[in-house]
Amino acid sequence: MSFFSSALVFSSLLCAGGLSALLVRHMIGLAVLDHPVHRSAHAVPTPKGGGIGVMVAFGLFFPIVQILAGQQVLSFSYLMTFCALLLLCGVSWLDDLYQWSPLIKFTAQVVAAGLIVGGGISLSWPTPLAGAVLSLLWLIFITNAINFMDGLNGLIAGCLCCAALALAVAAPVMGVPELVLPALLLASCLMGFLPFNFPHARIFLGDVGSQGCGLLAGTAALYIAAHTTQPTGWLLGPALLFPLIYDVAFTLVRRKYMGDSLIQAHRGHLYQILHRSAVPVPAVSMLEWSMTIWGGAIACLVAPATNVWGSISGITLLMLPQLAWTALAVLRAHKQQVGRW
Repeated sequence: MSFFSSALVFSSLLCAGGLSALLVRHMIGLAVLDHPVHRSAHAVPTPKGGGIGVMVAFGLFFPIVQILAGQQVLSFSYLMTFCALLLLCGVSWLDDLYQWSPLIKFTAQVVAAGLIVGGGISLSWPTPLAGAVLSLLWLIFITNAINFMDGLNGLIAGCLCCAALALAVAAPVMGVPELVLPALLLASCLMGFLPFNFPHARIFLGDVGSQGCGLLAGTAALYIAAHTTQPTGWLLGPALLFPLIYDVAFTLVRRKYMGDSLIQAHRGHLYQILHRSAVPVPAVSMLEWSMTIWGGAIACLVAPATNVWGSISGITLLMLPQLAWTALAVLRAHKQQVGRW
């Protein structure tokens, strides 16, 4: 890429972040409020829908940075991903406004995931059909997981920003350099949102932001797994999202063991327990960010491994901070007597 093209790309990324910030600021004035309930971390009604700024800025500038980088824009997979994102963000925004039934939201997630897989971003292992089913389930799971974890100031936006920056660094090593600019673009758009959400929240992402970003993150992970040139490169996507995946999986298993409903809203996630036990919100969020960066480093470390032990070693190293995180949550819960969780 020439110096002139690089300058245009850099300017586009700055403009995307600026547009995101302007739209987020506008959404604050629109004042679609998230009223606190028993499981909320906020105490006063706070605007939501900041994800509109993130997703609109990303959608508008994505074709620009792709063209500047000499990448295809009108490929079938890109068009299907755009349609999926438009559908899910549209339904999620309407849900932010009107509190639709969970069935409607789930249907939108399934259709959006189906569009992406149908567009060709899918696993081919162990067979094309089985890989497509696994890809569909992955997209639905990770979209919901990121939505579930969007409960503290800066947690999801910060984690995904760190993940996007780490992906931009790791993508050439993994043999997917075409993901560098989309990752930087998403990071820029999230940076435009973060000052309004962290450390003090003037606005939340809302479902439109958490589900939209979740779908993008899941799609990127699938793309890496399908196109990486490194033997264990498939681990990069899950590793970058591992703090979120672990918290959701641990909480689901624990609630099942305790006989609690798996679909009822609650405040029993590990990050919520730490917050309820008087750990400051910025500390919880920033520790989650650091574990995201750890995940990227571990994925790069084990990527060249050609046998199963590389994957096992990587997953073991990913688990270490999560086990310490879990132990801290349990100790704090008992010490501060947070009650049933």
